[in-house]
Amino acid sequence: MPAPVVPEVVVLQHQDLVGAGSLPELVAARGWTLRLCRLHRRDPLPPSQAAGQILVVLGGTMGVADRDDPGCPWMGAELELIGVRLRMGAPVLGLCLGAQMLAHAAGGRVEPLLQGDPPRALPHVGCGAVQWLAASDQEPALAGLQLCEPVFFWHGDRVRLPQGAVLLGSALACREQAFRIGPRAWGLQFHAEITPALARSWLAAVPEFARRAHGPGGVERVLADLERWGDLIEARNRLLLGNVLDQLGAAACSADPAQVPTRPA
Repeated sequence: MPAPVVPEVVVLQHQDLVGAGSLPELVAARGWTLRLCRLHRRDPLPPSQAAGQILVVLGGTMGVADRDDPGCPWMGAELELIGVRLRMGAPVLGLCLGAQMLAHAAGGRVEPLLQGDPPRALPHVGCGAVQWLAASDQEPALAGLQLCEPVFFWHGDRVRLPQGAVLLGSALACREQAFRIGPRAWGLQFHAEITPALARSWLAAVPEFARRAHGPGGVERVLADLERWGDLIEARNRLLLGNVLDQLGAAACSADPAQVPTRPA
């Protein structure tokens, strides 16, 4: 009798600032292994085919529009890898920039987020809410969640979903907050991996991003919201992220991805 497959979570990181947050602890609690690929430090990408592997793509201050920028020499190959994994039906999770890369690789678009009247490019930053658009009996990854859940936003772009993608969660400022492409690929535009400490490190490193979103007092506003809501956001997002990982883990163990010919529309 063959030994059971233990999923390996391969995390693609794009810069030191945007780390894996709560992911390592959630993976370890499941008895799985985690491998960090720091692409900005020239770590090699994983192979196109790898049975039992879950690909997780983190965020970053760059965007899909920078894919030909010499400052992001890894992005073209990374997008190609995501596309190959999608066509194989392999499990993939994209977080923020990772969600945008996932949508792009599946045939969607990534564009600046416009807000206000008249519309202008403004980032979506800080604590807020996502409304879920599906019931947990339809989407097991949403088990135990309320209709609306608190999350942490940190993005200046939005996605236009490819044909066949399923929109699962929305926010007032940006509609496309959670989506699924096929049965085994999830995109979360908000930062489900966030911890209050990680969020505060971003505010310290890139304070102008919060000020662009909220004005001169933007940093103080987001810090105050984190003081009030940060622990709850982390706890509820751990539940969601754990659910998603369980779904992806089951997919990783169920079959050799190379034998699953699912192709996103």
